[in-house]
Amino acid sequence: MSNREEVVIAWTTIPTEMDGRKFARELLDGRLASCVSVFQRMQSTFRWNGKVVAIEEHAVMIKTTRRRVSSLESRILELHTYDVPEFVVTTISDGHVPYLEWVRGQTSEPGELDDSHD
Repeated sequence: MSNREEVVIAWTTIPTEMDGRKFARELLDGRLASCVSVFQRMQSTFRWNGKVVAIEEHAVMIKTTRRRVSSLESRILELHTYDVPEFVVTTISDGHVPYLEWVRGQTSEPGELDDSHD
């Protein structure tokens, strides 16, 4: 695996009724993410089925690599309770090289890269 593999941040939201820790653990156990940050309760306002609605939910920031995005999206769709869950990916243009290497290592198959984070 190339050490230049693109690191990205995927974003989603989950309803407050979902267990954010369990959601994060599912993604980590599948090596789909190196780190999952579930933010405190927030209000989202949007148009759905012709009406403006406001709901409370959690924003979720997921650090991963470009090659894991498709599998990550599929797993989120399996776990999610929304009909159309948010799933967007942002590119990281630069960052602390040791951290980016750690992200790559955590999303690789066991034995592909060193699994440590200093």
